[in-house]
Amino acid sequence: MSVDPLKGKSVVVTRASHQSSDLIQAFGEAGAEVIPAPAIAVVPPLDGGQPLDDALLRLERFSWLAFTSSNAVSALMARAARRGVLKKIEGLQIAAIGLSTAAKVLSELKREPDLVPTKNDGISLAEAFPAPTPGDHVLIPMASDGRTELYEGLQNKGWKVDRVAAYRTVVPSLEDELATRAVTADAVTFASPSAVNGHLEQTGGRTATKIITIGNTTAEECRIQGLEVAGVAENQTTDGLVQAVIGVLV
Repeated sequence: MSVDPLKGKSVVVTRASHQSSDLIQAFGEAGAEVIPAPAIAVVPPLDGGQPLDDALLRLERFSWLAFTSSNAVSALMARAARRGVLKKIEGLQIAAIGLSTAAKVLSELKREPDLVPTKNDGISLAEAFPAPTPGDHVLIPMASDGRTELYEGLQNKGWKVDRVAAYRTVVPSLEDELATRAVTADAVTFASPSAVNGHLEQTGGRTATKIITIGNTTAEECRIQGLEVAGVAENQTTDGLVQAVIGVLV
């Protein structure tokens, strides 16, 4: 294969600005014209973070922390540092929903997660959890509008579960010229359901012809919105997404 297999192809990156540099670089190295069009931005929750603070100050109640996104890892760790409770996290078991979230756990907590499912979705993570023992309690820091499959799945297995808003996502505006470039590109990439919805809001419901997602949960959101998915990354990583785009466009 060519060293620049995406030469002459344009690819839209919809990840939030603070998360997109690696992906932009990887597509550029593959020869693509990269169109950064962040579909979401991460901001503090509307409740000011008080429920998250309350949970962090009583971490001894929990036996597990379950992360459903890398943003949740960053938000919780920043808040834990501010509240001086980082050491308390060391005694908890850690679950991560997929490889990118697991990588963020390793980066921020300096340890591998104890549990990562083979499929990158909340249902699979809930199924991968062991049966609870008396006193087991899970904390799920998540987006204020995040999906509830993990919470519901763990409750159904008998776990005691607390979920708290660690952040929320908002939709940035795109200039008309950028929106036009995005919907006429060769491909658009999505790494989260919120990015799908944000992009559609930005573009009036239009997308590039070829849609590639980083996981099945995001692909399912595309289908719910009436969009045809051309490819799904086998590995939920930057390289996995780039390879999926190459597989569709080359």
